[in-house]
Amino acid sequence: MKPRMAIALLLATAIGVTLSHLQVQATDHGFLLDVDGRPVDVQGWWSDTLNGLQRDCARVQRLPTQDAQLAPALHALQAESPPASRTARITAAWVAGPWLLVQAEFDELLPAVVLLQSHDGTWTVVPQGVWSGQTHPWRAGPLIRSYLQGRVPNAPATLLSCFEPQAIGHAPADAGPH
Repeated sequence: MKPRMAIALLLATAIGVTLSHLQVQATDHGFLLDVDGRPVDVQGWWSDTLNGLQRDCARVQRLPTQDAQLAPALHALQAESPPASRTARITAAWVAGPWLLVQAEFDELLPAVVLLQSHDGTWTVVPQGVWSGQTHPWRAGPLIRSYLQGRVPNAPATLLSCFEPQAIGHAPADAGPH
């Protein structure tokens, strides 16, 4: 066999074997790449990568979970859907002007990411600005950012773009004991 033919055959075989392990799945949220039965959110990865390169978080402040500013926001969150919401714990928070974005956990509810807005110094939950649930197999950041931006288009884009989901069930180091 001629060397050119051997290289072409080797290349065709390598492509064929690679493609036999990959499938594209169309779903409600977009497309997933199936790699040997494991879904991979390539669109989410790309969105996260672009978001990280383009965002400007200079006007967004990440608050420690024990920050005094969060006490009224936690109270508003706990009063949102009692009795289950009374166990709310803020596990991460970002503030930009009169807007606050918190990630929260509950004893009996699914984790949530909630937009709050300050009116005359009082934090209130934005009615359409609540995302709750699991994201698997999707990357959480792009899915939640897109959901909140679609539901609350007047929310600051910089606040949403600076949101980075924290691991569920694990409070960040600045959280201290619950």
